[in-house]
Amino acid sequence: MNFKDYLLARHEIKEGAKRMKAVSAQQYENRLENLRKKKIYNEETYISKHIVRLINRTYANKTHEYERTLRYYIEYKKYSGQAREYLLYPEFRH
Repeated sequence: MNFKDYLLARHEIKEGAKRMKAVSAQQYENRLENLRKKKIYNEETYISKHIVRLINRTYANKTHEYERTLRYYIEYKKYSGQAREYLLYPEFRH
């Protein structure tokens, strides 16, 4: 299962999660790729304050969609066994 497939099935995997449309899942996948290309995200298993500062310098991030993208991706890595644990700073649990 890849990240996009996880997003599309997340409502069945994670209690309380809402169903996601394919176009939204594609947007999350695109955001993740852009964060990687700009070297903002390098497969960390946490969202640091430094990452958030880089995101906010680079993007208009008014609804925290980039942090949410990383949170979903880290959640996916944990679900798929690619990460044993992950840490999120409490202020970024949107």
